[in-house]
Amino acid sequence: MSHAYIIREATPDDAEALIAFMKRIADEPNNGTTFTSADEFTRTVDEERDLIRQRHDADNACWLVAVTPDGQLIGQANISGGPRAGKRTVGLAIALAPEWRNRGIGTAMIRQLIDYCRQSPAIHRLELGVYTNNPRAIHVYEKLGFEHEGVDREAFWKANEGGYLDSYRMAILFDDAR
Repeated sequence: MSHAYIIREATPDDAEALIAFMKRIADEPNNGTTFTSADEFTRTVDEERDLIRQRHDADNACWLVAVTPDGQLIGQANISGGPRAGKRTVGLAIALAPEWRNRGIGTAMIRQLIDYCRQSPAIHRLELGVYTNNPRAIHVYEKLGFEHEGVDREAFWKANEGGYLDSYRMAILFDDAR
């Protein structure tokens, strides 16, 4: 397998591949996401296309995909924020295909999203939740500058992982004087 990959902004044409990718991840045991099975991922291709367009047009969102040179989707990472008072806070979500993990792709994608946040006057805070039983992800987030802010005890029910899981809250704050 080649180690080459490209990180680029998601487009509406990626919708079908993103859905298939997230369903694959959702069915993976101990997947690190809030999904416990593909059945929980219910967006249609049209809904996914609309979501990609909305995030592309927002000043507080960015959606990246990692693809092989032949176009196979191997990862996705995105940030998005809410309206009004929560608009300047964005949440991070990331997923990589198992066979592409531990190659620096996730780190590269997060770095690109952090750079996006640093350059955007619309974003002050980048936050995430990570299961406390995921030390590799926690290490990456710490290395990239995320700080621990607390623990959400028994925040997620994942029957396929033995029940309730705790989640660390982590965040990076950006200077408003940009």
